[in-house]
Amino acid sequence: MELKNGINHYGLVSRANHWISAFLFIGLIALGLYMSDLPRGPEKKDLYDLHKSLGIGLLALMLLRLVWLKISPNPSQISYSKFEHILGHATKGILYLAMLMMPISGWIMSNSGGHDVAFFDLFVLPTLVGENETLHEIAEEAHELGGYAMIAVILLHTAGALKHHFVYKDETLKRMLGKK
Repeated sequence: MELKNGINHYGLVSRANHWISAFLFIGLIALGLYMSDLPRGPEKKDLYDLHKSLGIGLLALMLLRLVWLKISPNPSQISYSKFEHILGHATKGILYLAMLMMPISGWIMSNSGGHDVAFFDLFVLPTLVGENETLHEIAEEAHELGGYAMIAVILLHTAGALKHHFVYKDETLKRMLGKK
């Protein structure tokens, strides 16, 4: 089992980061949708704290992914047309950007609303901005709309992987599953 990516395969580090990030990102979106409709109270506060902690984890995984890409670049994308090649790169780029921007917008939203951002009560992130109602509303809207947009992009990414697997019958999905 290779740690680094090869010309035609993903290594263990990239695969683990991909799947952990994917489940975490989807879980964060589901948790965000669920907790937004809850009435104020201890349950909602606890879920917000969990959401923030998991968001910090996602941000850390994304930063590690970016460093890892410099150490071990991804294998070439398997494409059957120029359009699919561009769409695949754009989708991946949007997902990478979202995994950076969603946690950062949440961090700004919390800080501008007068709240700290703690990681499982182990440490508190530095305050990026002071309390500011206008900024809070902007960050909240960006975070919420970003979550809905990510649902569409995740579905597109998943559809692309499934098309490669079931229609093209190529190695795209198998490479991310670690199968030869």
